[in-house]
Amino acid sequence: METNNDDRGLLYLLYLYLIPFWLFRDASRGDFLLREQNYRYNREQRKYLPGYLLKWTVLCALLLTSYQFVHALGAGYPSVLWAVEMFAGISFAIGAALMANIAAIWGYLTFVD
Repeated sequence: METNNDDRGLLYLLYLYLIPFWLFRDASRGDFLLREQNYRYNREQRKYLPGYLLKWTVLCALLLTSYQFVHALGAGYPSVLWAVEMFAGISFAIGAALMANIAAIWGYLTFVD
């Protein structure tokens, strides 16, 4: 049986599903024509950003809800669930920062000419 080297696993697929930055090209390098071509390509790819923003909105809502649930559950026992609470809170903060980046990139590619 032959193995497929293109199969990179579940974490790679999760990265492709959640992080939109692999869709874009670097428009800051090269000569003027290459930069312009990459910028046009990036403007065409902006149509996928609202979908990624929706994914992260749902994920951040779940993380914030889980944070609030674990915080309320562990109120009587402060040292029991602190790791889960901390993971949910930090993950929510990272997700909110990523959502701000996605929204800013979409706005730039949509409204700045």
